[in-house]
Amino acid sequence: MNTSKKKAIKTTGYRSYALLAGLSLIVMAIAAGYAYGYVYGSLVVQDSPEATLDNIRSSLRMFIGGIIGWVAIFVLDILAAWGLYRFLKEVNPRLSLATAVVRIVYAFVLGAAILHLFTVVDLAENTPSAAPLMNELKAFESIWSKGLIIFGVHLFGLGVLTIQARHIPTIFGGLLIFAGLCYSGIHLAREVATSYQDQLVKIEMVLSLPMALAEVGFAFWLILKGGKRDVVTSAHS
Repeated sequence: MNTSKKKAIKTTGYRSYALLAGLSLIVMAIAAGYAYGYVYGSLVVQDSPEATLDNIRSSLRMFIGGIIGWVAIFVLDILAAWGLYRFLKEVNPRLSLATAVVRIVYAFVLGAAILHLFTVVDLAENTPSAAPLMNELKAFESIWSKGLIIFGVHLFGLGVLTIQARHIPTIFGGLLIFAGLCYSGIHLAREVATSYQDQLVKIEMVLSLPMALAEVGFAFWLILKGGKRDVVTSAHS
């Protein structure tokens, strides 16, 4: 690739793909805030299976609402992957397709994790012991964490694409690459450095704001500016 060369790309008609991707990312962020930040964070007590069981039993409708939020995230991930692929296809067709496929793979890993939450509902209603329920929650977290390694790869590729696309502010490319490295690095470390989980949680808390700003900021740009210009330039050759 010769990054000094530029190629004119017509973006007329790409507005709808920018809106699809941007709106999917924004709604997904809201759904994640509800499903994980509010519902999961309120009901699951990591060091107390009994308290978790009691919380879920007493707020079962709320927990099911959280599952609906997760399912919405699954669908929105696929829509975002499609919208981003179509919007960035002319910048670098192969890389755009690869990043979309990686995000779809992540979505299906998340889908596999969500299945464990349905089992949690059944256990909360029919099992007196808290241990099996907590095992299902741990399985959900473990599978999702592995999926976030893949998600980080997607963000890294998306960052490279946005840098190549001269019509997109370079800052988004840098933020997306940084966020991708953080996601993949932190969750890979959770798999191999099991004795440092507490430290990794603290690191993730510190990095969570720039990680979130990367995709959400890009989403707002897609909604406000994406596809509005008639001709843009790309570094791909």
